[in-house]
Amino acid sequence: MFQRNGRAGFVLKPDALRGNDEALSTHSKHVLEITIISAHQLPRLRNDWGEEVVQKSIVDPLVQVNLHIPDWTHPPFALKTGSTPSLATTLPPEEPVAPSRVITARTSAVQNNGFNPIWRETLKLPFDIVGGKEMLDLVFLEILVLEDDYDEKDDEPIAVYCTPLSCIEKGYRHLPLHDSQLSQYLFSTLFVQVQIRDEE
Repeated sequence: MFQRNGRAGFVLKPDALRGNDEALSTHSKHVLEITIISAHQLPRLRNDWGEEVVQKSIVDPLVQVNLHIPDWTHPPFALKTGSTPSLATTLPPEEPVAPSRVITARTSAVQNNGFNPIWRETLKLPFDIVGGKEMLDLVFLEILVLEDDYDEKDDEPIAVYCTPLSCIEKGYRHLPLHDSQLSQYLFSTLFVQVQIRDEE
């Protein structure tokens, strides 16, 4: 969330959530096209204590891309029926936070290459936003590098990258990879091409 300003200061809410109710009437559909090209110097698998798993020194990595999107049908994104006041007054304090949706796509696994795997696969994730392009701040892109036999309950991902969709530049990018506590790996990167196009 704070990557765009050097991880310092604060980030304002989008204009549509600061009293501009008219902006919430706009709805648009888009497609995130992300080509996973390759990874460089992936770290070894680690267990829950952060120790390298020696028995699995050679892995079969794959990449999973998740888009976390707010449910635009709940407050504060949707005004209650017949209400006209500003957004600040439409969500009572006792009401729960709006739920989110997750859209997921995966590459195939690269066999026996956990150091510099090459995929060259394009993943397409459709999504919608309410309130204009500024609301991309609330859509989060999560990229997980996983072992082929990854078990969500028992295993840690090999590496992770997470950012608001508004912070990722279009075109070819080397994305820095992190561990599950978001500490950056020094030399590990994911080489991708990113495009966001409007859907008719």
